[in-house]
Amino acid sequence: MSFTDVERKRIGELADVLIPAADGHLSASQADVASRGLNLYLQTCPEMAAGLRQVLQKTGNAAAAAAVETLRTRDPATFGTLAEFAAGAYFLNPQVRDAIGYAGQTPHPIDPTPDYLNDGLLESVIQRGPIFRPTPSTKP
Repeated sequence: MSFTDVERKRIGELADVLIPAADGHLSASQADVASRGLNLYLQTCPEMAAGLRQVLQKTGNAAAAAAVETLRTRDPATFGTLAEFAAGAYFLNPQVRDAIGYAGQTPHPIDPTPDYLNDGLLESVIQRGPIFRPTPSTKP
């Protein structure tokens, strides 16, 4: 599902309300959420296209700040779609991730020590020993 240049511009305006430029950080539109960000986001979550279309429909041509506030107060589900998209597309931008020192998801070795043994959580069970009822034997 593709978005026109006009729709992309509007998505950027709406996202800028949620993520404005501040203290040397990019705004949503400066981070290219409505172009490259939207494309990458929809590659990962194509099912979100319909929700973004609904955002565009419900906000119409109203001023971006007022439209976002109306969604927030009157239609939390649609507002959630916009917020999820804005944040998701924003953090897909490598420049944004560099600015906050986030390298992305990286592999970390798994500690081979079972975490359920930490802090004596199972100590009382271990001290008690096994308790069970034998399974009745059945004859074939």
